[in-house]
Amino acid sequence: MRTGLQKVRVRILETNGSGAQDLDAALAILSEEELERFRNYHFARDRKDYALAHALLRRTLSDFAPETERGAWQFETRASGKPGVIARPDLDFSLTHTRGLVACAVADTGLVGIDAETDERPLDMEPLFREVCSPGERQELATLTGLARTSRFFDFWTLKEAYLKARGVGITGDLSLTGFTIADDGNIRLEAARGQPGPDATFCIYRCSGPARVALATLGITGPHDIEVTKAAKWNA
Repeated sequence: MRTGLQKVRVRILETNGSGAQDLDAALAILSEEELERFRNYHFARDRKDYALAHALLRRTLSDFAPETERGAWQFETRASGKPGVIARPDLDFSLTHTRGLVACAVADTGLVGIDAETDERPLDMEPLFREVCSPGERQELATLTGLARTSRFFDFWTLKEAYLKARGVGITGDLSLTGFTIADDGNIRLEAARGQPGPDATFCIYRCSGPARVALATLGITGPHDIEVTKAAKWNA
């Protein structure tokens, strides 16, 4: 059952403001499998981000289908390898979490992929440029220096991950075969792609506090006017 006109709902949560009560409420609706994965994280902050991300997804799914309780959703791996909702082939979702930032996207039309990254992730950047970036992306990076260069690299990185998640193919093969041109955060186009995205592909970047962003890819959805984005203060607010 659809509860609104939006075809895609995106929720973004910066988790530093979430406390023990928020975590306990999130853990109460996770499955046993999710709880096992939660316990396997070594650092408490990573456990918190994992739990809040999965609770945020369950909450967003129930916004589409309020007749299903948040704790009742069950998941599977589809033939494509992409995670899916059991008994709800009409719903597509994507989930991401990095330290201090989690996000999810749910669609009742088309396909979605989402990825989050912060510029503070410790990486040796230079070797990655040729390995990850297309010729056009490398050309743009060559015009930038310092933090601006690092930030643009992670823009490209997250867009690639979001696009490949939407297609359900995973981060495999030569990432430099997929490239983007970014005019601004809402005006992004593919310059090269592993596989053709079709005419209804939309790409957006949403900026968060500090040097962080969330990238969204939608396939088979008419445009940004079909996307509802919420930056939540709490996962269940």
